Amino acid sequence: MTYRSRWGGTVERVALAAALAFGAGAARAQTTHCREGESTFFSCQLRAAVLSICGGADGAIQYRFGPLGAAKLVLPSKPADQDVVSSGLLTFSGGGGAYVAFANSPFRYVVYTAIVRGEGDRAGVVIERSGRRIGALTCSAAPKSELGPELFARLGLARDASGFDLP
Repeated sequence: MTYRSRWGGTVERVALAAALAFGAGAARAQTTHCREGESTFFSCQLRAAVLSICGGADGAIQYRFGPLGAAKLVLPSKPADQDVVSSGLLTFSGGGGAYVAFANSPFRYVVYTAIVRGEGDRAGVVIERSGRRIGALTCSAAPKSELGPELFARLGLARDASGFDLP
């Protein structure tokens, strides 16, 4: 089944356009917090901020959020602390998705991407405090995203035990 994206075209077409838009070195420097030599696993514009999940050659990933070029929140602060990172899949009738959660007690930042029948694509971040949702930001345009089971397996990410519901 092919799903239509709210940003126009099929999901496959949106994924290709996002890959092309974020693939060039010059464009990459302007659209993500990820540095040269790092992989961009997720990146999108959230109002005046950019949210990126970046990966190094060592397999460590980081959540970076803030104005472009000046991330105000980086999790984990030490890339080696991967025990605060977990992942999960979303399955529901007519759609599905994937997410990565970054714990920073008592907060948890859940970056997600999903396709919902009748609603189209959704992507963004949910902020929780002590297990309760306190905020959510939605990507203002199609995100660059590789979130999914293949990436989670390749990175060896722990399975999230807390669960997650779309906003």
